[in-house]
Amino acid sequence: MKSEKIIEIKNVTKEYDGKQVVKNESFSINKGEFVTFLGPSGCGKTTTLRMIAGFEEPTSGSILFKGKDITKIPPHERPVNTVFQRYALFPHLNVFNNIAFGLKMKRIPDGTTSTDKKGNVYENMRKLTKAEIEEKVSAALKLVDLEEYGKRDVSSLSGGQMQRVAIARAIVNEPEVLLLDEPLGALDLKMRKDMQLELMKMHKQLGITFIYVTHDQEEALTMSDTIIVMRDGVIQQIGTPQAIYQRPANLFVANFIGRTNLLNGEIRMEDGQPVLSVAGGIATPRPTSHDTILSEKLSDTGSIQEWVSLVWATKMRLSVWAEVAVMAHHNIIGIRSSLVFISFSFF
Repeated sequence: MKSEKIIEIKNVTKEYDGKQVVKNESFSINKGEFVTFLGPSGCGKTTTLRMIAGFEEPTSGSILFKGKDITKIPPHERPVNTVFQRYALFPHLNVFNNIAFGLKMKRIPDGTTSTDKKGNVYENMRKLTKAEIEEKVSAALKLVDLEEYGKRDVSSLSGGQMQRVAIARAIVNEPEVLLLDEPLGALDLKMRKDMQLELMKMHKQLGITFIYVTHDQEEALTMSDTIIVMRDGVIQQIGTPQAIYQRPANLFVANFIGRTNLLNGEIRMEDGQPVLSVAGGIATPRPTSHDTILSEKLSDTGSIQEWVSLVWATKMRLSVWAEVAVMAHHNIIGIRSSLVFISFSFF
């Protein structure tokens, strides 16, 4: 079954005072996905989220929702809602009224139409009834396990409870996309772990698209269907958590996504055989049914990265199975195994 694209980012750049903070990024997000923007502070992940929400307008490029260009459409007219890191709850309203606020502002078709003097037909709109609002708020409170908290003052809630209220307020309007800007950053470790599980459960129950921003690698690897790794406004890699962890596109991703051992080494051809030199040792591939001849990869004229399997038998009698990323006519390749991730130079 073909996945339906719900969000498309096409050649989007964002500048502040002439400095590019997002640089010509392009990607798509499928309906129902849990997608995480991951990267260090200042990499452009929150700016990208704010452009999807409509709080920021791209300097160039376009943002599409189900194929329709929404680049110029204001936030309140987009089918998305945002959960902010600092909750942004109304302190003078109780939990119920915080969640109900958007519903009270909302207008829906009442089933009738009107015609103006020029013959244009318009749908007549109405406010939600008190009963409709109560039903929707109650359902949202149940989803976030705060059914008994409707009359509570928000100042009496814990950080985790406030975050649940913020999430309930965002989902009560039934958005097609939920944007979450580091929503767990202010919580303690245990509460953050609990909320990760809650968010995954909500995503499964609601079936809508979640777009999440974090600098926490564990959060991204735990919750996401797809991770978009960013650095200095540039997308470094897009893939599943498993693919990004096991096959990082470059040394930045390998270092950022988890704990990695880095060793300098060389791969060169001697008598028609690839020879590995690292940490003072020399090794050649031990023939197995899974081996791929490295020399064939080195003869490629393109620059596409390919992953091939090799088994190295070192002088120390240590056998290491490794996946070798070969970038033809480039200076860097990587080896990742249970022991090492090694950067090499070709000679």
